[in-house]
Amino acid sequence: MKQTLFIFISVVLFVGCASRPPAPPAKYANSLPWGAINLDINSDENYSIKHSLGDVLKQKVQMKKTPSQKIPFDILTLTGGGSRGAFGTGFLIGWTEKGNIPKFDIVTGISTGAVMAPFIFLGKDELQKVKNFYTKTNTEDVFQKKWLSFFGFGYIMDAEPLKKLFKQTFDKEFLDKIAYEYKHGRRLYIGTTNIDTGQLTVWDMGAIASSNRADKYQKFCDIIYASSALPVYLPPQYMEIEEDGKKYYQMHVDGGIYSQVFMIGLTINWTKVLSLKQSDKENFDVTLYTVANRKYRQRDIYLPVEQSPFNIIEAYVLTEMDLLFDRSIYRLYTSCQDKGFKFKMATIPDRMPTIILDPTEFKPEQMVELFNVGYQLGYKGIKWKEKIDFHEYDNNKFKGK
Repeated sequence: MKQTLFIFISVVLFVGCASRPPAPPAKYANSLPWGAINLDINSDENYSIKHSLGDVLKQKVQMKKTPSQKIPFDILTLTGGGSRGAFGTGFLIGWTEKGNIPKFDIVTGISTGAVMAPFIFLGKDELQKVKNFYTKTNTEDVFQKKWLSFFGFGYIMDAEPLKKLFKQTFDKEFLDKIAYEYKHGRRLYIGTTNIDTGQLTVWDMGAIASSNRADKYQKFCDIIYASSALPVYLPPQYMEIEEDGKKYYQMHVDGGIYSQVFMIGLTINWTKVLSLKQSDKENFDVTLYTVANRKYRQRDIYLPVEQSPFNIIEAYVLTEMDLLFDRSIYRLYTSCQDKGFKFKMATIPDRMPTIILDPTEFKPEQMVELFNVGYQLGYKGIKWKEKIDFHEYDNNKFKGK
């Protein structure tokens, strides 16, 4: 990571900018590419939160057999964490093999969680594929150094191996399975960051898989890649929009730089929006599960920072990502509290010695270790974290390294 940050400094200080595909004019800054969800609750278009998430809720209500029946509604949110996704993958596979994992109504993924999410969403035979990715993959199988690219382009790794892997995996058979689940009332959402606007873009992957468009396979791959494309380290993904007969391109990158975990629609008054009976709202039994590919309050190691640019920037980035994770989780937690939803979070155990694994590096031996930790917690049963405390000035008790 230090090497990456050193190159980042070089880019900022010494290198100019390469040209990019034409960006949208300011009046089209908020236009959405095909497949992205319009989060305006007043929108009735097909790719809108009212249509996408609202239809699931209405379908659930219609399935209710008696007025007093509780309607279970289970949500899984997967965080970022790079190669540390081995932990979450192991946990969810262990939980699956234990036999009491819910069939989640909603699955969301961001950054490495976006890579995990489609396989976890489908389960069954697809779990072996995601296990292989997070236990057998080497860095060179995913990224290749492209040193000249940072001179003007702003990234140092070639992501073609990863893109090729996605293209081979997300084929017709795979998307047909996603579409089947979508038609039966389940939703898969992926988040990317539109870095031109600094906003989160949410994609309805089931709706994309269900479409008749010939480019849906490439779009599916591009979204998963974009959500995991760490700026500077990997090239961005350009998403096309068309306005007034002209094509423009938004720059999308790692969704984790906006939020480390997400769920849309938690604070919406769906009873009013969907004209549901009050009793229908009261009979929803919602549980939101978060699987975090990291420790909670991870900054528990005291490590003095050297007086050098890349060491200081590295410490800055780590601190900011820690705070972003805390705030992302706390936002989910408080939304659940406000609505009376149950909140459950699984993380890498605090008591576990830190596994030295740079999230940008894929090392099978270390990933297998993390996978096994997660698997045992999932299979044997974890004590879920159900309460989050967040203080503006939070003094950690650091452990000696």
